[in-house]
Amino acid sequence: MNKILSLLLFLFFIIPSIQAQNPLPDSSFEAWTNAAGYDNLTSWNTLNPNTFTFGVLTALKASGADAHSGSFAVKLVTKTVLSFTANGIATTGNIDAGTQTISGGIPYTGRPDSISGWYKYTSVGGDNGFVVFVLLDAINDTIGIANFTTPAASVGTYTYFSTAINYFSSGTPVLSRCLLSSSAGFTAVVNSTLIVDDLALISNSTGTRENIPMSLNTINYLPASKTLLISSPSLTIKRAELRDISGKKISSFPIQQSETEYKIENLSSGIYFVLLYDESSEISLSKKIMVE
Repeated sequence: MNKILSLLLFLFFIIPSIQAQNPLPDSSFEAWTNAAGYDNLTSWNTLNPNTFTFGVLTALKASGADAHSGSFAVKLVTKTVLSFTANGIATTGNIDAGTQTISGGIPYTGRPDSISGWYKYTSVGGDNGFVVFVLLDAINDTIGIANFTTPAASVGTYTYFSTAINYFSSGTPVLSRCLLSSSAGFTAVVNSTLIVDDLALISNSTGTRENIPMSLNTINYLPASKTLLISSPSLTIKRAELRDISGKKISSFPIQQSETEYKIENLSSGIYFVLLYDESSEISLSKKIMVE
């Protein structure tokens, strides 16, 4: 159970497999199965089968005021399992607690504009919960990703969220994967709680939102010196963000001149995303980089 969820969150994008056809099955979380004395989601995977052995459940059936519509919602709680911290998660992928990976997903060829839903959040120690939706191609490369992160503060009433899918490729997806988590990666704090209900994928009438770069703005990565080179000759870029593979923000820095260098020497090996934001705080350009 060592770091049972920390690594799962970072290995969320590996090993595609085939399961079903609806990318968000039971998106209102109404279907639950009673197994061995506890309720577990029927169409989503959780850590409950692994943690129940130790008398701990991290995914609970919420009802009453905690259901936004219908009878139920999903309540994810970060818990202590033995001496380790386990995020409450629900995913459309397959959880392997032994190898600490999330694999698989749901076959899907659509290119929706965004993912939306309703949530409540109890933040402990400035923790964040998140919802991530990822589209992958036939070679398991990321075509698009949407990441919603809760505030680092409690949200006691149901609140609507909608976050755009940022597309990195014009290719056709073959696999989708969704992950809900009560805590943010390695900073998980016990008793942080995320309640989610009524998820939906949204497509607008004019086609999906594409991440089309402005021709003069560029992102280059120099692996030898672990340096990002960001060019914005027209000064239309105002801010850059670096996010890890789970969508968690690693750093943010202003762009105040036409050429900017930014060192990323202390990053662990893995896949990261660089996002450039314009004056309207819209994503103007993004790039996936591999840090070794």
